[in-house]
Amino acid sequence: MNPPPDTAWDLAPFRVLAECRSAGKSIGGDFFALRRRGPKRLAVVIGDACGRGEQAASLLPHVLSRVESIAACTLRPSHFLQTLNRGLFGELSSDRFVTGAVFEIDAQRGVLTVANAAHVPALLRRASGEVKIIGRASGPPLGILPDSSWFDETFAFGRGDVMVLMTDGIVEAVESDLADMPRLSALVAQGAGDGLAVHGRLLEQLLAWHAKPDADDMTLLSLELLAERAAGNLVAH
Repeated sequence: MNPPPDTAWDLAPFRVLAECRSAGKSIGGDFFALRRRGPKRLAVVIGDACGRGEQAASLLPHVLSRVESIAACTLRPSHFLQTLNRGLFGELSSDRFVTGAVFEIDAQRGVLTVANAAHVPALLRRASGEVKIIGRASGPPLGILPDSSWFDETFAFGRGDVMVLMTDGIVEAVESDLADMPRLSALVAQGAGDGLAVHGRLLEQLLAWHAKPDADDMTLLSLELLAERAAGNLVAH
């Protein structure tokens, strides 16, 4: 369920593009997962098993197995995080934790629902070109407290809108203002273009940032709700 890097999916009416880059030679701590919840509903999970190098990598298989089992259920994002948190609590050492965010897009209703456990928020580019930060953290990281809770936020998500998800390695590499992410917002807003163009501009910068010697793991995922005509030409996988 955790897809390989450098990957694109046409999941009509959605298009998803993703890039994962580990800071070391082995697998890193970043992860993401996709799950269809109907012909026009898609759930996306993104997260970071926090630690450096082998520490983070050792957490990842355990976290992913939990994510996969929970994603098979149709829990709303806040309940997804609560269930994942209960599964991780007591199984992680006191110096390790997981950040994560869950997004569910209902294309038929034009609604995006998100809950965030101390993860980087998303950037949403409207078809009009407007860019805003959505889904800021509403609770602590996962695996620290047994009874933590998070809440769901909802946003309109229409045809031609693009949502950009990322891990903190990207933000920390480029931003001095980690809260408002002005440089990343400007890149997402820059010029015309669909999700492919937005993702390409960010990816070009990502490759340059990742060359820095102190770079962290980096994951970038762009999700677009395609226009009706374009979506009709896609074949779901």
